[in-house]
Amino acid sequence: MTTDNQHGPNRRRFLQGAIGTLLAGALLGKPAGRASAGAPAAGPLGSEVPSTGALPYRIGAASVDITPTWRTMLAGFEHRTKPTTGVVQPIHARAFVIDDGTRKVVYVNADICYWESCNKPYRIIGPIREALGKKHGFKPDEILLVATHNHSGPVMGDERFRKLLVDRTIEVVGRAVAAERPARLFFGRGSCGIGVSRRGTDMNGDDLWEINPYGPRDPEVFVLKAVGADGRPFAVTFNYACHPTTIGTDEICGDYVGYAQSEMEKRLGGATALFLQGTAGDIKPDYHAPADRFNFIAPRLCTPDVPVRFGTTLADEVTKVLAAPMEEITGAIRVGRAAVELPVLTGWTGMNQIETDSKPDPARPFSGPTRRMARMARRMFDSMDEAGNYKLTQAAEASVVRIGDKFVNVGFAGEVCTPIGLRVKDQLRGKNVMVTAYTNVYIGYIPGQSQLAAGGYEVFNNYNSLPYSPEAEDVLVCAAMGLVKALDSGKQQQ
Repeated sequence: MTTDNQHGPNRRRFLQGAIGTLLAGALLGKPAGRASAGAPAAGPLGSEVPSTGALPYRIGAASVDITPTWRTMLAGFEHRTKPTTGVVQPIHARAFVIDDGTRKVVYVNADICYWESCNKPYRIIGPIREALGKKHGFKPDEILLVATHNHSGPVMGDERFRKLLVDRTIEVVGRAVAAERPARLFFGRGSCGIGVSRRGTDMNGDDLWEINPYGPRDPEVFVLKAVGADGRPFAVTFNYACHPTTIGTDEICGDYVGYAQSEMEKRLGGATALFLQGTAGDIKPDYHAPADRFNFIAPRLCTPDVPVRFGTTLADEVTKVLAAPMEEITGAIRVGRAAVELPVLTGWTGMNQIETDSKPDPARPFSGPTRRMARMARRMFDSMDEAGNYKLTQAAEASVVRIGDKFVNVGFAGEVCTPIGLRVKDQLRGKNVMVTAYTNVYIGYIPGQSQLAAGGYEVFNNYNSLPYSPEAEDVLVCAAMGLVKALDSGKQQQ
């Protein structure tokens, strides 16, 4: 069952697409209608001057449908207790391959919640890496699997879907490799306001699940485009940080991300458009009750037009970036991946729940909102042995892709929260930085140091995550900075 035949959403979608086309024409400095006499016709959105010399890269992109044809359970929301009832929008996997003649890298995204969880025995990433290595010569470090974190895609507990996902991922990378052509690469930035912090605080500074317009967020939209010798774009990737949670029915849907990708592919005349999720662990779409700007409307109450609206808003911003001058990227591809162990606070059930401590202190000397750091220090020391080593750690990965001197991508596993992504961009200011989360293995939420004292869902109120120590942020960011320095000095990590 699909809702695409409903007149309301279709009419809205048509009007939104038309507005986006007019906007693109205006931003290009050309009228959307007939060109004036004697003036050259406006080129396609995102076009560059055609090339006459050798092009620096071979780039290919492709998309495949990964929508299951059977009923399955959906990931992302605990309120779902029954299998799917239909398909609002098909879901896809997409691939973007860049090859400089010596080194190559492939980005693969899929409209799923995550690829593979650290606490589940499903083998997904390993078989994909093995197959792409044998068929196309990709090294594990050259393969970045980035989930859109879609909350309306199938669960990984569905064995049939896991097999479909692995097979179609291998297929889509093969198609992208086969589609490689000489190309140039460009980047640009925009800003989008659809995401908002979901971590408010009460008068004691404790976390509340509500819209916080004053909380940290990253509004940046980072766009990469590939153009052929004719100057026309044939592949676009765009990066933004926001949970895809604009719909929570029992129907398959790509959420706002799926609509943003499909809308850009329409506007670009069939080019592949691939979304790379940012550090969105604490960011949700700002869809609130009309009478209360601080309260979210529950996703299960959202109608199919809501993800269309949010996806079109993001697509409009990508359109603005493509319509403006973009800077060219040239130079060699360098990749690196580092394995780290993130420190975990053992025996900890909640920052502000002193009475539940495994070693209760009758005097409660560290209670109250002014003793947060003292409570945290006690938790940290209790989690270490006498040598200062943490008793429990969680394996994680940090990935870095450098292309020339003008582009760096830092990729993290898990649901990294906004303060960490902003810290990476700050420490690499002066470089053009794209930060992706949900990359490769899923390891739960990784809150920023500044968020831990307030507690809340991302810190300890969810079953998917371990309670990470404040030092986890330092371990993760320092690993990424070490990779960037090594790649900048020409030492490629293997």
